[in-house]
Amino acid sequence: MSGSGNLDHWQDLAAFHGTGNDRYYDIPALVAGQMGLRPIEQQAVDLATAGAGVRGLRVAHIQSHIGIDSVLLARQGAHVTAFDFSPVALHRLREIADLCSVGIRTVVADSQELGLPAFEEWHGQFDVAYATVGVISWIADLKAWMRGAAALLKPGGRMVLLELHPLLCMPETLEPLVIDYPYVHDGVRHYEGTGSYANPDADLAWSIDQYAWSIGETVNAAISAGLRIVGLVEHVESPFDPRGSLLTREADGMFRMRLGSGADGGPGEPLPLLFTLVAERAA
Repeated sequence: MSGSGNLDHWQDLAAFHGTGNDRYYDIPALVAGQMGLRPIEQQAVDLATAGAGVRGLRVAHIQSHIGIDSVLLARQGAHVTAFDFSPVALHRLREIADLCSVGIRTVVADSQELGLPAFEEWHGQFDVAYATVGVISWIADLKAWMRGAAALLKPGGRMVLLELHPLLCMPETLEPLVIDYPYVHDGVRHYEGTGSYANPDADLAWSIDQYAWSIGETVNAAISAGLRIVGLVEHVESPFDPRGSLLTREADGMFRMRLGSGADGGPGEPLPLLFTLVAERAA
């Protein structure tokens, strides 16, 4: 992922997340077997495997961070290899996997470089390449990212990407509506701030680069890597706030992004929050 600031940021997050000071990474619950994939992530896996699940499959978890989903996929019977550019994240992942008594291989790698000869030993080895959520906004070269995901797959293997919808990435605030991020790629955007998506009050300062990618650009990047599109689902509701603190939970427990009001003066219609893209390497 591009920019030394991005690596520094994710090294800091890897050291912080799962230490009891954030709202996402409950390691004691994970160790106790009280966690599973969230329904929207399980649906993505089911779409990628036609409902058969990952038991017995070799799964590449791309941009795994500290590996919560790596552990959960391994518990479903997958043989998981986690790829991440942060050595701190992979060290934490191995510690967490040991606590959970699951075996997970780890590989330090910038996901944009997975298609290069340096990672040839991993090419064609996996049934599923899995990446979720908040992945491609860190990627300067999305075509290279897709080539890497495709290279990891066996013929007939499938990539599943569950990602923030570009419409959700655009607003800084909803009330008032302030748009501070583009829908389509327009180069690098630099940001500075403090906190973590898992704890906005965390004492973490950061300086990062991010990149916008539209749905069309993402699909076309997959096609350019030789992948065949199997499915594309846009999700207008989520059991969690993908932005961390932008949305308000509604009465049914779900989060939705609504702008303005509906024709009858009630709430506006929900806009997409996430999308799931499944693509297959040609057999």
